[in-house]
Amino acid sequence: MFAVKNSRAVLSLLCATALAACAHGPTDEELAYRESVANESLLPATAEERDAIRNQDPITQATFWGMEFERSPGDMEAAVEFVGALRAIGSEQRAQEVASQALAMAPNNAELLSHLGKSLLTSGDANGSVNILRRAMVAAPDDLSIPVALGVAYDQTGRHREAQNTYRRVLERDPNSAAALSNLGLSLALTGNPEEAEIYLRRAVVQPEAGARERQNLALVLSIQGKFDEARDVGAADLPDELVDANIDYFRAMLTPRQRNYSTLRGTTDE
Repeated sequence: MFAVKNSRAVLSLLCATALAACAHGPTDEELAYRESVANESLLPATAEERDAIRNQDPITQATFWGMEFERSPGDMEAAVEFVGALRAIGSEQRAQEVASQALAMAPNNAELLSHLGKSLLTSGDANGSVNILRRAMVAAPDDLSIPVALGVAYDQTGRHREAQNTYRRVLERDPNSAAALSNLGLSLALTGNPEEAEIYLRRAVVQPEAGARERQNLALVLSIQGKFDEARDVGAADLPDELVDANIDYFRAMLTPRQRNYSTLRGTTDE
């Protein structure tokens, strides 16, 4: 297993879903939301007001839906919207609390299960997210974002075969899913198959919804194979030259490892 020698240089090399993140205290958005809640009075909302609020910024939405949820904890629309808004401002712990509270009254609510599972994954609790995401898949079999997230949870817990099978099942239903293609490629790289990983990642980067995350995953896998010039060209589309060069230098200096884990392949460490 190789050590991360320059974690800041490779912080950009994130997995396709980017669901797993380290908590570093409340975000500016969350603090602003808390202040808004403290100054907000409980007022009943009409259906028109609920529709209109969805066009507002995340802090305004979190404030509004928080008030609605406080007025009526059994209101599942308010609960789902509140949890989603909390996640949008980075308040994952509070989102988990609200989702768990609401699920006690509606244990099969697919949207709440999906939010809770993904939030646990974002917070670093991959094991906890697995069972929740499995329940979410049963409740919402047509929502392909759920098995993609489940695959990430499997990868993070070292269950790479299950992860890859999950991504492949998504691709059977949506062959052009950039997230599934990219995550499958990253998972294959984790299990020592960078050549096959490159095939899926090349498919991922040409999809209409592909972005920097997919391109950086391709650059990572190219680097693992020693294709540094091509990796630099791919990485340069989204990163400044100095960061691209730092990433390439990191991989150039690294011997091909016999073992890889999810965190080191992503090139990040907890600080």
